[in-house]
Amino acid sequence: MKNKRLAAIDIGSNSVRLLITDVIDYKGSPFFKKDIFIRIPLKLGEDTFTNGYISELKAEKLATLLMSFRGIIEINDVDCWRVCATSAIREANNMKEVVDLVYLKTGIAIEVINTVEEARFILINSIEQNMDDDRAYLFTDVGGGSTDLILFYQKKEIAAASFRIGTLRTPEFIDGKEQGEWLEMKNWILQHCREFPKVSLVGSGGNINKIDSLLRRCGRIKREELVSFARVLRGMSIEERIVKYNMNTNRANVILPAIHIYLKIMKMARALSVETPIIGVSDGIIKDLYIRQFGKEKIVAQS
Repeated sequence: MKNKRLAAIDIGSNSVRLLITDVIDYKGSPFFKKDIFIRIPLKLGEDTFTNGYISELKAEKLATLLMSFRGIIEINDVDCWRVCATSAIREANNMKEVVDLVYLKTGIAIEVINTVEEARFILINSIEQNMDDDRAYLFTDVGGGSTDLILFYQKKEIAAASFRIGTLRTPEFIDGKEQGEWLEMKNWILQHCREFPKVSLVGSGGNINKIDSLLRRCGRIKREELVSFARVLRGMSIEERIVKYNMNTNRANVILPAIHIYLKIMKMARALSVETPIIGVSDGIIKDLYIRQFGKEKIVAQS
């Protein structure tokens, strides 16, 4: 196989991400090497989750951003690429209008994926090959508008679900008790995880990856470390977080809600740590694109 260059654009609730990856034929198997990663905090979810629709201004900005990303893709001689959108556009009352506007202005077709497909992009990263048979693994992707959970045991998918819980949504609590989506998620976790004596949480996405980097944990963060870090962040202003931890403004705003969600899930699942293999939806889009375009189903490595 000739080496390939693939790109993925992931339009999330908080950010729009461009990932360009080289796929190298190494001894007959594909090796994925990330080359360029750009993340722009457009915050489409602020519109959708507050007003129910995406404003014309945000839609125009999205079109402009996608045009810029297409320029980067063309300059870097990408062989093929794909654009996917998740909950912010999926749940917007004017979803079709936004998708049509972007296509009219840019010629770029946005594929709005459902929750099942979004979860599959997380799984396709093939990290299941590193699972131990004596424990269950709860894959958790916390985004701006949704949290996706997939339970694995002995390398088989047991259950999967997506909940409208994210860093840009307001938590539902009454007298300290979970309500709405939180209660549904709690019941789902209890139903599917209670039979397993050992449950490991596996986190994906920008927030948990950034936390891992800041804490220098290299792949595993203990619950008490998250609790301690959350306590530190609560005592800091947004500006202090930006300066001390070299975060961008958007990350400084959403990182504490992300930790809160992870801690709640860890408590529900009785998990003592979260593993952080540094993956995200865009990685899954790349691998799915590779399988579709080149018919290779055995993916063995990435970097």
